[in-house]
Amino acid sequence: MDQSVLIESHYFPCIEYFSLLRAGGKIWIDTDELYVKQSYRNRCYILGPNKIQALSVPIHRGSGKIPTRDVRIANENRWQNNHWRSLASAYGKAPFFAFFADDIRATLYQPFTYLIDLNLALLTKCLELLMWNTEVEFWSYQALPATSSTISDQRGVILGKSQVSGNSQFMPLRYIQAFGKDFVPNLSIIDLLFCEGPHADNVIRRSISER
Repeated sequence: MDQSVLIESHYFPCIEYFSLLRAGGKIWIDTDELYVKQSYRNRCYILGPNKIQALSVPIHRGSGKIPTRDVRIANENRWQNNHWRSLASAYGKAPFFAFFADDIRATLYQPFTYLIDLNLALLTKCLELLMWNTEVEFWSYQALPATSSTISDQRGVILGKSQVSGNSQFMPLRYIQAFGKDFVPNLSIIDLLFCEGPHADNVIRRSISER
């Protein structure tokens, strides 16, 4: 029986994030964890003509520590336009951009108020493009799943301050990227999808160490 996974909400998650999800069953997204600034919660990293580029979703800054579920997007900044232009510039000529662009763009431009809802929609779409039949639900301390003893807690594994975390089970597999001669590991899943298309799942699977 597959073990479910409990993990944080990330924006266009990195490849390591999906390596933590691949072998599991249902995915539970923690809505009660405290929001961490300058983390993967509201940013991702892509590879463009000017090397690694960070895309950050602007948020309304609250005072003190707040749960991730309460983080609101600053939509007045029209940030989607900037993010989509960056994605199109970085991957417009990538082999599978034309196959996935419409789905990604349509999801990105949905009118979300809360960051966690945006991240859930993007995660769900990426799982669909990977052809993973995986159920995703929100998890909170107030609504603990009855099967909590079978949940693998992966919160805190990916810190977001380095390209690859200390997770010994993740050994990033090289693939052909859109720019540069030097391979950059563990970028956003967007990089892998646009560059590898239907082979993306195989790259993730082969990046999981069996040690």
